[in-house]
Amino acid sequence: MGSTRRRNHAPLCAVQGLQTGAVVGISLIALMVTLAASEVLVRGVGRLAGNLGLLGGIVGLIVALCADSPEISSSVSAVAGGSAATAAGIVFGSNIFNIAVLLGGAALAAGQVRIPRPALVVDGGVAILVTLSMGLVVLGLLPVPVGLVLTVAFFVPYVGFLILRTATIARLPLPARLSALLVKASREAGIEGMELEAELEDLGPVTRSTNWWPVVLMLPALVVIVVGADVMVQGALTLGTRWAVPSVLVGVVALAAATSLPNAYAAIRLALDGYGAAVVSATFNSNTLNLIAGIAFPVVFFPALRGSVPPGYVLWLLGMSGLALILLGVRLNRRGAVLLLVAYAGFIGYAVLTR
Repeated sequence: MGSTRRRNHAPLCAVQGLQTGAVVGISLIALMVTLAASEVLVRGVGRLAGNLGLLGGIVGLIVALCADSPEISSSVSAVAGGSAATAAGIVFGSNIFNIAVLLGGAALAAGQVRIPRPALVVDGGVAILVTLSMGLVVLGLLPVPVGLVLTVAFFVPYVGFLILRTATIARLPLPARLSALLVKASREAGIEGMELEAELEDLGPVTRSTNWWPVVLMLPALVVIVVGADVMVQGALTLGTRWAVPSVLVGVVALAAATSLPNAYAAIRLALDGYGAAVVSATFNSNTLNLIAGIAFPVVFFPALRGSVPPGYVLWLLGMSGLALILLGVRLNRRGAVLLLVAYAGFIGYAVLTR
C-alpha cells in the first residue's frame, strides 16, 4: 500500500523530503489558497444561478456543494492515497464540526437561529436518513448496494422537491398532511435560496460588462481547490506520521476543521444578516453532500472505507444531529449553542482517547 501511495501522489514525496516547519508552512498556504478559491467558486455559482434564473432551493444546494469542495476533495484525495481512515475521518469530523460550529457559532454571533418547522423537518430529516444509511455502510453493517439505494431514495426526491415550484408540489398526488408539509417547506426553501443568492450578490457589485466573469473563474477555482486539498492531505499525513498521530485522528480533527472553515464563515455571515433559516439549510445540506460525495461514491471504488472509523463517530454525528433538531425545534439560542460546542469538545476528547 505504501508504494502505491508514493507512486500515485508525487506531492507526498516532495512533502516528505522537507523539514517539519516547511511542511507546516506549505500546508497553511494550501489551506488559505483553498479557502480563497472556495469563495471564488461560491460567487461563481451565485452569478450563474442568477443568470440562468434557477430556483432558490436548488441555488442553496449548489452553494452548499461548492462550499463543501475542500472537504470532499480532501476526503477523495486521502482515500485515493491509501488512507481510508483519514478520508472517513474528514467526512464524519466535518459533519460533526458543522453541527457544532456552523449552528452554534451562528447562534452565538446572532443571538439565536430560527427556522420554520416544515423546512427543518425536510432538511434535517433527509440529512439524518443519509447519515444513518452511509454510517451503517462505513461500519460494515449494511451492504454497499443497499446503502447506495437508500441514499438515492432519500436524496433524489429531495432534489426534486428543491427543483419543483411550490404550485407544482401542491398538485402532486400525495397524502394531505405530507402535501401541506412539503408546500410550506418549499416556500421556505425558495426564500432560503434567495437569501443565499442575495448574500452572494452583496459580496461585490457585478456590472453588465463583467456579468459572466465570476462564472468563467469557477473552473480554475475548482482546480485550485483539488490541488490545494491534495497538498493539505499529504502535509497532514506526513506530520501525523512524524508526530505519531493516527491517520483517523488527523482527518477527524485537523483536516475536518480546516476544510470546514468556508462553511463556518458563510454561516456566521448569514446569521448576522438575519438569515437563520438559510444557515440551517446550508448546514444540513452540507452534511448530506459530504456523505454522498465523500463516502457514497468513493466506497464503490475503495472498499477500505468500510470499517475505517469507530462506531462512536457515527453515533456521535447522529446524536448531535438529533440534538440540533431538538434545539432548533424550539429556537436555538446562545445556551443551546454552548451545549452544541460542549458536545463537540466531548467528541474531540473521545476521538483522542480512542485513537
